[in-house]
Amino acid sequence: MNSHKLLVSTLVLGLGLLAGGCSAEKPVKPVSFQKDVQPLLKAACAECHTAPNTEGYQKSGLAVTTYEELMKGTKLGPVIVPGQSLNSSLNRLAEGRPGVDPSIQMPHGKVKLPEAQLALLRQWVDQGAKNN
Repeated sequence: MNSHKLLVSTLVLGLGLLAGGCSAEKPVKPVSFQKDVQPLLKAACAECHTAPNTEGYQKSGLAVTTYEELMKGTKLGPVIVPGQSLNSSLNRLAEGRPGVDPSIQMPHGKVKLPEAQLALLRQWVDQGAKNN
């Protein structure tokens, strides 16, 4: 009986080690502001959020043409909390999360961004919203 328990224990331990060593998760590639995020913002947001004469800028104070402007945020404060996409207004508004007034979902009056672009913004913010 002892040899049977030892064999079972060894098999369980071996399977546990195999499962732990075969992670299905891929390493997350760093998202670049210059290469990934800025072109997305330029295409989807800059039409309305460029200082000083666009409607979105005049209403909110948010400009997205530079990293510094984006991180400054709106008249009410920052729209990005580095490392926290769940708490960042930029992500909440772009994703149209529950509780977000549909009249202020971004891009305003246009089709919601594709999930791949929303995921890219989330990753960039969660990675610290760096100017890289």
